[in-house]
Amino acid sequence: MTVVFNLFSQFVKAVPVLVKKVGTVLLLIFTVGLFSGYFISLFSIHPVVLLIPVVTMFVMWYRLDEGVAVLALLVILVLFFPQVIDAIVGAVL
Repeated sequence: MTVVFNLFSQFVKAVPVLVKKVGTVLLLIFTVGLFSGYFISLFSIHPVVLLIPVVTMFVMWYRLDEGVAVLALLVILVLFFPQVIDAIVGAVL
């Protein structure tokens, strides 16, 4: 019974530390999202840029290496050739 009590007491002590760590990571993710949205609106970048991580996640789900390559390719395409993205979006819509 003492083993169960010790295990439970250690678990109770660890919960606040875990909550702090998870909360900090979530706050970092929301902050990066906030700044991304701000810069997208400030520099009038097309909102399709927000689909880059989604497309990359779908590719990474099946093939990790190809997902990283797709991410790098799409980011380079958006940074250096934004008119290509506008043309693609214009053709699709």
